[in-house]
Parts: sequence; C-alpha cells; structure tokens
Amino acid sequence: MSSNINLTQGIKNRWIYLVIGILFVVTGIYVIPHPVETYLAMTIFFAVTMLVGGVLQIILAISARNLLKGWGWQLAMGIMETILGAFLTANIGVTAVTLPFIVGFWMMFRSIDLMGIAFEMQSRKEKNWGWYLALGIIQMLFSWLIIFHPIVGFFTVVYYTSFALLTSGFTYIMLYLKLKKLEA
Repeated sequence: MSSNINLTQGIKNRWIYLVIGILFVVTGIYVIPHPVETYLAMTIFFAVTMLVGGVLQIILAISARNLLKGWGWQLAMGIMETILGAFLTANIGVTAVTLPFIVGFWMMFRSIDLMGIAFEMQSRKEKNWGWYLALGIIQMLFSWLIIFHPIVGFFTVVYYTSFALLTSGFTYIMLYLKLKKLEA
C-alpha cells in the first residue's frame, strides 16, 4: 500500500479542506460587487471567518497528527488564527480601522500554509504539487499588495482580499478533491 493511500485514509476530516475552500470562495465572490456597502460587513465577516477557520484548522491538525510531518505548524496556525479571530470579533472598531493589515497578514500566513502543504505533497512524491506551490505564491503576492498598498484606499483591500480568498479557496478545494481521488 502506498503512502498516498495511507495519507488519504488517515485524514478522516479531509472534508474540512472543502469547507474552508468553499468558505473562502464564497467570501471572495461576495465582496466584489459591493465594496462600499460591504466594508463593515466584511470587517465582521472576516473576524468570524478567521475564528471559524482557526477552529477548523486545529481540528484538522489534531486529526492528522500521526500522518503529517508538519502537523504542528498547522496546529500553531489554527491556534493563532482562533485567538486573533476571537479578538477581532470582540473588537470590531479596531478591526475596521486595521482591516487591510489584518487581512494582508492573515493571507500571508495562509499562503505559507499552502506552500507547506505543497512541500508535504512533494515529499510524498505527489503529482501536481507545483500547482499548490504556485497558488500559495500567488496568494503571497496578493497579501503583499494588501499590506504594502492600503493607502490607495480601503476599497482596494476589498478587491485584493477577494482575489487572495479566491486563490486560497480554490487551492483548498483542489486539495480536497486530490485526497478524495486518492481514496477511490
């Protein structure tokens, strides 16, 4: 039995990748057409999304701890994201003022996570791991745009964030489909 089959069978909660991916894609699509009207809603939604995503990341890391070399990084990411999401949810005024920086750094950490997944796939001799790495790098570029160019306007963060969320969401959905295909 190959290590790919063991990996797939062992990640019982791989559906979490699909949930995270769909959550990010839906969020990314939702914010595009209404930048002015949704800025406050985005503020609240991002705080809650970060909180929920962090909790799901913790569950995923713990469930895969015996199979993934880098599970501790996933756990640390989930804990950090949960704490930050809880803080931002409780302090919406702070979140609204600092949203471009919060989202930029959040997307940067998410892109590092995606690149880590790509290298995990490479170490397991998975095909197409380079796509995951490329999408992680693209997401990193979007995160830098958010962080280093928020002065252009708060509206810009809506579009940069949308593209970063879409990139991340599609990557997580691809990962779920890859694991599901290995199961068959």
